[in-house]
Amino acid sequence: QPGTDHAAIATEVKVIDSLKKQGIDKNDLGREGFLEKCWEWKDEYGSRIINQLKKMGSSADWSRERFTMDKGCSDAVLEVFIKLYEKGLIYKG
Repeated sequence: QPGTDHAAIATEVKVIDSLKKQGIDKNDLGREGFLEKCWEWKDEYGSRIINQLKKMGSSADWSRERFTMDKGCSDAVLEVFIKLYEKGLIYKG
């Protein structure tokens, strides 16, 4: 199943650099405003990796492509995290 990761730190660096060029400070946007800019960046540049994989001849089922921050993936991670917490396998140190 092909897909891409959200690469949070790398994405944050790119978005902050882009904002600086526009004279905008990340903190002035607030959390939601900054997240919106991150999603805009992902929408503009996120397909590059998939396109590169296709050009290299990857024979994946592209109809099943996933992104780590898609609702289904995020929900699955949250569900497993809660189950592990309830079993005492995850705890606050």
